[in-house]
Amino acid sequence: MLHYTTAGIGKTVVLLHGFCENNTCFDKQVLLLKAHCKIITPDLPGAGQSAVQHNSSMERMADAVYELLVDLGEHNVVMIGHSMGGYVTLAFAKKYNHMLSSFGLLHSTAKPDIEEHKLKRDQAKRLINEKGASFYVRNFIPPLFQRNTPQELITPYYINLAENFTTEGLNEALMAMKNREDSFAFLAQTDLPVFWGIGKYDELIPQEDMLKQSLLCKQSYVAYLNNSAHMGHIEESDVLAKHIMCFIS
Repeated sequence: MLHYTTAGIGKTVVLLHGFCENNTCFDKQVLLLKAHCKIITPDLPGAGQSAVQHNSSMERMADAVYELLVDLGEHNVVMIGHSMGGYVTLAFAKKYNHMLSSFGLLHSTAKPDIEEHKLKRDQAKRLINEKGASFYVRNFIPPLFQRNTPQELITPYYINLAENFTTEGLNEALMAMKNREDSFAFLAQTDLPVFWGIGKYDELIPQEDMLKQSLLCKQSYVAYLNNSAHMGHIEESDVLAKHIMCFIS
């Protein structure tokens, strides 16, 4: 069973964190949204207080989220995933479509890893094995923010995260991302509304890619974050929360 937190009442919204994060990355969204809906924030396998999942994949992570929601008696939920959490959300939507009323990708993509990115995953794995999980997280997180983001916002965030990861957990997540499926065809076929959280300064998942993907869907809601790079849930937490509320409505 995944570790999770829950807050609020009303329409259920499941928020899935990204790589090198845990469910605390959505603390501000929980504070801003709990008066309007029920928020469930799981720790994905190998992150936070959830156990490592061996031979992990996006589909197996999605299975773990499904088991949690079934155990909680949840259905007809909105699921939004940040970065890697978006990959898990896509895997969940493809396999458990009946559990969702809508879903969303926050700084995420339906594209699979190209060969260049797969090589970078392997390089990251070697670095983690050599330097350790804490070293990797401390160096991975800061460049994901826009350059003008105040350091006092970034530093406490990544220091807290760095102390809560294992080498094994990060390596499993890296390989799961490396081997994920192409989800372009699914985006064009799904009847579910899709939320797109796009950062103007996101260099990891460029805005051009996300905007093009949003056009594939039958129903898209685009939340354009003018002052965000890859970390809109931290950089513009209040703006993102308002967009999520509009999407749900």
